[in-house]
Amino acid sequence: MMVLSTDVRRDKLSDIKASGESQGKQKLYYMGETQSFDVYRIDLNYLIYNRHNGRIEAEMLTWEQENAAPVGTYDDELHEKIGTFLWESNKGRNKTTLADLSSKGQQKPGIVSLDGVIIDGNRRAMLLRKLEGESKSKQYFDAIILPHAYADNQAEIVRLETQYQLGEDAKVEYGPLQKYLHARRLHDDLNISAEEIDTLMGEPRGNTNKLLKIMQLMDDYLEHIGCPKLYLMLKDSDGTKEGMFVDLYADLKRIEEGRAKIPWAFDPEIDPLQLRLIQFDYIRLGDFADAKKVYREISHQGKDRNFFANKDIWEQFRDSHTAEVDPITMEMGTLEAYIAADPDAFATKVDAARARDKSWSAKVSGPMKRNFGQSSYKLGLATEVLKPGEYLKRAKDQLDKIDLDSDALLSSPENEALAVEIGRIAYNIKKRFDRRASK
Repeated sequence: MMVLSTDVRRDKLSDIKASGESQGKQKLYYMGETQSFDVYRIDLNYLIYNRHNGRIEAEMLTWEQENAAPVGTYDDELHEKIGTFLWESNKGRNKTTLADLSSKGQQKPGIVSLDGVIIDGNRRAMLLRKLEGESKSKQYFDAIILPHAYADNQAEIVRLETQYQLGEDAKVEYGPLQKYLHARRLHDDLNISAEEIDTLMGEPRGNTNKLLKIMQLMDDYLEHIGCPKLYLMLKDSDGTKEGMFVDLYADLKRIEEGRAKIPWAFDPEIDPLQLRLIQFDYIRLGDFADAKKVYREISHQGKDRNFFANKDIWEQFRDSHTAEVDPITMEMGTLEAYIAADPDAFATKVDAARARDKSWSAKVSGPMKRNFGQSSYKLGLATEVLKPGEYLKRAKDQLDKIDLDSDALLSSPENEALAVEIGRIAYNIKKRFDRRASK
């Protein structure tokens, strides 16, 4: 199809309303009151998708960034792109709904603006278009036509849209990023207060402020990895990236408010910033975001059971990361330089960014896992209280693992220094037993 202009779409829908050929009525809460609206049968050619549809907002924002797409432009290319995004958002569910539409027709009316922007029912409209193409039979979209064009009353229309997408009565589960992106749009673009957004999105009181701050953390992360506004880089097949951001937000908030009970005099300007950047690298690596949430040992676990709460452990962890990981990150260069080195290798910026992340991960995985493992072991020693005999047993078990004939043992001067220190400790322990025996 060829996308009709805004004026033509408005004229077509105005004519449909003027005809009075209603398919029935439905109540809707709009403009601060519950009203009864007529439902009309609309030619699909008179409608366009909502580019801010919640199912695909991360995809759309990323596509706009990749293609430097003007926000106010809606053309045939964008129309087809949105249709593809909607189909791919959940192919299994879409195939089921497509079959249902084929046998039963549209059961629930949608909502459209006076200039044909679909407020509720984008996925159904996409499937009806697909059905029309496959069956070669004309399909129509049943919907309420609002009295305002989208741009003329955007804030009120988006309020309505939010109730259907994310409010308490929402029936469809959206992706984990949607609530963050949508809260920011309502707050930053439309100047809707955080308190009202709580109500519109069905969030607990005060939760919108948390969503906005986590969204800012996500934006900071994208800047850190050199992928600003490429929101698909936040997506993870099992949703674990979101969980890591939520935990990091909680950690930084506790530290900032003095509730983390950190028993050492850290620099409030420097150390939390370093913590955030190191956590960003572990989010990027992804290997610690499993069901056990191992990454929480860095700063999330309570009391003194995390690296940041133990001065010596944190400083060694931080310094090792700085020495081993940061130089690799610098050597990787910018995403633009990575693409320029092989411009025909990637279909999109996101493809290139993922390939670059994979290359980065392969280089830093060893040092990061080793550093984490060593710090985790030290944390266990620092926080676990054992009997002397248990410590001795563990020390012996570890020492027994050393291959005394290995060249690796002699290759590091540090190993010799450690052997001397272990010998000193063992000698002092033995002396205690000797003194007791001589009494």
